[in-house]
Amino acid sequence: MKKKNLKTILNQIFLKHKLSKNHSEICSNYLIKAEILEAKGHGLARLKMYCDRIRAKVINPKPKIKIKKISNSVSYVNADNSIGFVAADFGIKQAIKNAKKTGIGFVGIKKSGHYGLSSFYAEQAVKKNLMVFCFTNGPPALAPHGSKKSLFGTNPICFGVPTGKTPFIFDTSTSMINRGAIRRASKLGQKIPYGVALDKNGKITTDANKALQGSQIPISTFRQTQELVAYIYSHLYQYLLKLLFQFHLQ
Repeated sequence: MKKKNLKTILNQIFLKHKLSKNHSEICSNYLIKAEILEAKGHGLARLKMYCDRIRAKVINPKPKIKIKKISNSVSYVNADNSIGFVAADFGIKQAIKNAKKTGIGFVGIKKSGHYGLSSFYAEQAVKKNLMVFCFTNGPPALAPHGSKKSLFGTNPICFGVPTGKTPFIFDTSTSMINRGAIRRASKLGQKIPYGVALDKNGKITTDANKALQGSQIPISTFRQTQELVAYIYSHLYQYLLKLLFQFHLQ
């Protein structure tokens, strides 16, 4: 299906669920972008979840978003239980506005929900020549080492920095695989990769349904991912030192 046709259908679905035209377009754009980036767990597979939450009145389709100015740099947003895409889009635009005024923009958001990929919002900042960090939390899905009970969310970490023509953006959950990818595999009757999740008894499983009843494995459990995380964080620190203190990069 062509992107234009898909966007029209998605807009109609969100409009039917009482979102405004502007908010519908924001949601549609982010879902399509996730599909283009092959982040299927954050794409169309999530559409039913959003619609179900609107019908259950967990998501407010007509939010009255309020912003409280803490300082010229710091803002606090009450998103009134809006869909996460709308709240996060509002928040990053406010953070950019603050940063352009004072050199730093910090925005906290409450009463929001799942907002897809953090890189969606980081990209907006780096395009404005700003360095950015994005964080959020989620329901318990990660079990501490040696445990089979989920206590921590797969809370994503995102960092972005302008580096010329192609920006550097790092966006990952703190688990080996995001929850949406497991849900998608469950719906499609597919196996999940070995070593990303545990069943309810604490045993590694490739069964998506058993994984949803169990817990997920942290990203740094295996050597390969430990090396990848170390590599990424090394990049992060280099960029921080370069941008903040003009250190020379090798």
